[in-house]
Amino acid sequence: MPRLNEQIEIVGRGPNAVAVCRCGYEIGPAADNYKLHLLMREGPVQNAGPWVDPNGIGGERFVCREFFCPGCVTLLDVEIAQSHEPILWDVRLAVPE
Repeated sequence: MPRLNEQIEIVGRGPNAVAVCRCGYEIGPAADNYKLHLLMREGPVQNAGPWVDPNGIGGERFVCREFFCPGCVTLLDVEIAQSHEPILWDVRLAVPE
């Protein structure tokens, strides 16, 4: 099976392909932005780590978004974005035909 990362694999082919977490939870259609089907926690940009200085980058404009599997609550992705931006679609999965 093709994998997005160590936690998410693609099951099926064509329009029926779905992204599945290692726990077995079916995240959603593989052609979608998988992050839209996950639990999300949004917080201040300094949640990204101890070396992030929000004052040096205009931190009030940015947020740290953490995405979790709804089935097992494993952290699957993290993104830093401007607070007004929609969820980023930074990975498009290649769906097997």
